[in-house]
Amino acid sequence: MKHILKKYFIPHEENNYHPHILHTKRALLYSAVFVAMKCLVISFALLLPLQVFVMPDVLQEQGEKIIDLTNEIRTKKGLEPLRPFIKLYNSGQLKAQDMAEKEYFEHVGPDGRGLKDYMGTVEYEYKYAGENLAMGFADAQSLVNAWVNSPTHYANLIDTDYSEFGIGMRVGEFEGMPTVYVAQHFGAPKAVAGVKDVGGTNLKLSMDMVVADEGVGRDRPVPDATVEEIIENPEIPQINPYAQNEGRDIIPLMLADEGQSMPEELPSVVYNADVSRMYWKEEGDKTLVTVKAYVVGDVEDAMVRFHEYSIELFPSDQPFVYHGQVTIFGTAAKLFKVVTTPSISIRGVDGMLIQDTIMWNTVQVVNPTPVEKYTRAQTTLGGFTSIFKVSRNVYLGFIIFFALALVLKIFIAFRKQHHHVIIQTLLLIGLLVVLIEI
Repeated sequence: MKHILKKYFIPHEENNYHPHILHTKRALLYSAVFVAMKCLVISFALLLPLQVFVMPDVLQEQGEKIIDLTNEIRTKKGLEPLRPFIKLYNSGQLKAQDMAEKEYFEHVGPDGRGLKDYMGTVEYEYKYAGENLAMGFADAQSLVNAWVNSPTHYANLIDTDYSEFGIGMRVGEFEGMPTVYVAQHFGAPKAVAGVKDVGGTNLKLSMDMVVADEGVGRDRPVPDATVEEIIENPEIPQINPYAQNEGRDIIPLMLADEGQSMPEELPSVVYNADVSRMYWKEEGDKTLVTVKAYVVGDVEDAMVRFHEYSIELFPSDQPFVYHGQVTIFGTAAKLFKVVTTPSISIRGVDGMLIQDTIMWNTVQVVNPTPVEKYTRAQTTLGGFTSIFKVSRNVYLGFIIFFALALVLKIFIAFRKQHHHVIIQTLLLIGLLVVLIEI
């Protein structure tokens, strides 16, 4: 046994100072085996059905990450973290289940039920309440990133009115593709309730303009940069507008409660979100995005933002219609890999600011690419299958093994070196490092 070990690992005269374990042919064989192992792991991930990514255990883990990431965002802003509350988990689950069963993605379902109804079902008496919806996300981090990158959705995450939250997740289908519906509910228990008025915005009109919108809800208008809090009726609960996803869509909603008092003066600018839309059309390897927004009043400027793009709006030949467009380099598949509801800001000549959302007319359902699917398998299934961990440990073990063999080769017979052996062993170790990172 000692003779065999010496022949394979120790450079000496009998093996011409060339340990057999590091022979060129063996190095090539090792490389082929290691690459084949990685190919098997990749094939395993690519052959997984999409349903695997929405298993209950996977959803539970992703839901916990969304909760943690939400509080991480608030903590970084110097805000108090939200407390998980069972009733808000239950209301979120009811909403997610309803969307999955009826295959819709809006704040208000086909039966007219909205956030206020789900809060009532679980008997949650609130001072303020809000809702973030999501669908088709890749993982928790990408979902939260999409919320953060949307001004209207981000507002819900950092709203100081909330003290509690919960999340519901449900597997369903959208346009024939398996997906996950997410409803994150925020709340503040009913104590001393108030009604917030936003500079010059008519509460009743705010409801009328977005009642058919999808995404997030709150019983007050969308806040602008200068919000003043006015206590008008201590018995009126409120629901907050805002947000939804990364993989499908994220949308805000405002609801006016029935007892709310009406401002005496109408707002100088009114935006109709029900009929305003964004359109897209592929033109070769480019995509033309067009905006058509319906606005009444004297407008100073208007802008739509989505992803990293901005579209300035101008009056059109049609009355009350503002339009704009931008050409994006890339197909619609690239545009809708992560779908979020675009935001629109409208400033009146009197300084009044409206911040709201504008819906896509249609969205394209995009299947994950092989690379995206493999990455998702690594990030979301790592705790449910050992194949990724085992392969990494195997590669790490062989890195240590060949590093030790190379050290013995170099230092035991320092004056008798084979430079090609040193180079090929270093390349083999480099290959293993690359395979670990893939």
